[in-house]
Amino acid sequence: MTGTSPADGDGTDDLRVLAVALHDLSRAVRQAQGAQQDAPGRLPPTEFEVMRYVDAHPGTSVGGAAAALDLRQSNVSAAVRGLVGRGLVERATDDGDRRVTRLHPTPLARARREPVEAGWAHTLGAALAELPAADAAAVRRAAGPLARLAARTRARGA
Repeated sequence: MTGTSPADGDGTDDLRVLAVALHDLSRAVRQAQGAQQDAPGRLPPTEFEVMRYVDAHPGTSVGGAAAALDLRQSNVSAAVRGLVGRGLVERATDDGDRRVTRLHPTPLARARREPVEAGWAHTLGAALAELPAADAAAVRRAAGPLARLAARTRARGA
């Protein structure tokens, strides 16, 4: 693993090792999954992230998605155009403010998202099978706390 160093007593180095490991793991899983997918059906990464966000937050706006994903609004707008063109996201005018457009996932969005996330799980499962049993069990036990940490970190805008 890159960036490892002995703990310095206050846990800062442990957190750095954890942050680097999570970053490296995320990248490795996406790369492994990308290598397994057929190129013609694969969404660009920004479109996939926007689609996942809209699926989790139906009724969000382009600005809301951009802020939550820490992306430029113009990039999210471009991703939404692509997603609408692929039938993965629908636009709807806000009933309370006709100037605002709300984004909603289509059933096809979930159908596209679920196999990719299942592929991520498969990739992780295969890697976990190569670890010592105690390490694999510890990683599996950490799944819930790590998901809560991710949500808290996103909520803080960190």
